Amino acid sequence: MSAAKTIKFEPGKAYEVTGIWVQPENMQALSNYFNKVFPIAMKNYGIKPLFSLQPLSVYSGDFMPQIMFVNEWPSIDSFQSFINDPQVKELFPERDAVVSRLVVSHYSVPEPVEVELSEGDVVEYAAMWIKPGQEQALKSYYQQAFPIAVQNGLKPISPLAPLSSYRGDFLPHRAGLNLWGRKERFDRFVSAAQSLFPKRDASLQRLEVVHAEVRFEGGK
Repeated sequence: MSAAKTIKFEPGKAYEVTGIWVQPENMQALSNYFNKVFPIAMKNYGIKPLFSLQPLSVYSGDFMPQIMFVNEWPSIDSFQSFINDPQVKELFPERDAVVSRLVVSHYSVPEPVEVELSEGDVVEYAAMWIKPGQEQALKSYYQQAFPIAVQNGLKPISPLAPLSSYRGDFLPHRAGLNLWGRKERFDRFVSAAQSLFPKRDASLQRLEVVHAEVRFEGGK
């Protein structure tokens, strides 16, 4: 039986989505870095690791890291204090020496959410950069596409309102986490909603969508 965990998202908190590109031979060095830095982040700055994600496939864009983490900070100020801690700054070169690309963005949520995730569930992380003046057109797309997505198994987790981009210059206008459970549910949605996608694409400057499996063991 797969492990399950109830995840809570709360307004006022800062939710960090991290993507790390790292070669297999550098995994142990990265793990050693995390073993040093996370005790500081948890004890002194209140970070709460929620779950990690193992990317499976990219639907749009190039956001396909080897590892992803979703973490909760008490506030964006807590994160800023953490990265300015002299003890922490001394550790960053260890991370940067083994990572080829690092994307770290922070978000808020509009309302409290509870979702139960199981090990191996497929979660979608989507980020959108919207063309000026196209908000209404994008809203019209969602009004048509969302019911089709739900019919095919979508369970929205939460929209994410961008707060800041720490690394990777990754600050979309809008983002979100969605639970599909299994990748084939998303594939069925894509097949059913294909005719609507030109409307979506005409509204966007950039679209990044990655699907990944939930992991609890060993996640930071």
